[in-house]
Amino acid sequence: MKNHYRLVILGGGTAGVSTASRILSEDKSLEKDVLIIEPSEHHYFQPGWPLVGSGEMSLESTKKPMDKVMPKGAKWLQETVESVDPVKREVKAGGYRIKYDFLVAALGIELNYDAIEGATEALGSNGVCTNYIYEHVNYTYETLQNVKEGNIVITKPQSRIKGGVSAENSVFTMDEYIKDNDRDANIVFRSGRDEVFKVKKYSDKMVQRLEEKGIDYKMKEELVEVRGEHKEAVFENLETGERHVVPFEMLVITPPMSGPSVLQDSGLLDPEGWVSVDPHTMMHNTYTTVFSLGDASSMPTVKMGSAVKEQMPILVKNLLERMDDKEPSHEYDGKTACPIATEYGHLILAEFGYDNIPKESTFLNQSDDKWFFYQFKKNMLPIMYWYALLKGKV
Repeated sequence: MKNHYRLVILGGGTAGVSTASRILSEDKSLEKDVLIIEPSEHHYFQPGWPLVGSGEMSLESTKKPMDKVMPKGAKWLQETVESVDPVKREVKAGGYRIKYDFLVAALGIELNYDAIEGATEALGSNGVCTNYIYEHVNYTYETLQNVKEGNIVITKPQSRIKGGVSAENSVFTMDEYIKDNDRDANIVFRSGRDEVFKVKKYSDKMVQRLEEKGIDYKMKEELVEVRGEHKEAVFENLETGERHVVPFEMLVITPPMSGPSVLQDSGLLDPEGWVSVDPHTMMHNTYTTVFSLGDASSMPTVKMGSAVKEQMPILVKNLLERMDDKEPSHEYDGKTACPIATEYGHLILAEFGYDNIPKESTFLNQSDDKWFFYQFKKNMLPIMYWYALLKGKV
């Protein structure tokens, strides 16, 4: 393997693979001059995992071998990034030192279960579940099927997360499951956020649905401890600092998350730990040979695959301009989409930008839960993900 590439992409997730595919299709001269550094053997369609946890999708359908999604013309180094020096334009990974002309940081997001006392040890037993780890997602549905009574507690942290509405999807679909199966159980939703959703139009509809369904929900409540053997979840009120215990039969954890810690000493991160980029051009605020998109970036939008879909074509145009010694001229407006299943078969499709004003792409009122939107998420979105987005064809 050579030790210098025109473009090095850190991460083989949605952002990294789609960017490589797009730029190779835009500039044929980059063939064999793009390197993707990614340690994983498999690539996952993670937006499907909440559906797996609710029994609506098979887990196996969300996984493909990594070499099957790598674009032609790109080199894959199956190693873990160890450090990045943006001054020397050098990446260390698995004993290799790789020089680059340009870098795309797409390392994704880190799951911090250890920030919750007892959570890591409790996962996968005593009804403690998560939809954020491949090996644990089937346990979520198995546990749901076995709950006959008591509380199904679903959590969401105050921190920024990927799959921004995963918890809400579980809240609504699991509520319908227990009612359809005549279970004497309660859905309990606890969120560290101060509002149900950041866009008022969709927040109002979600609150309406929560109250219509009689779901017990509270905001500014952060999960701080899991007592797995006792089936107790400890929450802290973020306003008062008081702690209280909620018993559970099933606990579905969305953990706190953070940016890529491997870049901590690189000078690429902002004070909050995200890759510091201009929110419109996606070029680094200090190093003009570095770009970032997706979950790792500092862009203040909901971290979703749909955001990458909007970001990636703009980043590629700007990156090609920089490669041609021009200033990036294309701008991303923060647009993303959040599909929120309010029950099996119906879904709210929230679309908006940085200004938190709806930017809906259909003629329908997308705050009204529609059968069509749900079928699109369940049946069409996986096809579009594997065969369009990852191939840069959006």
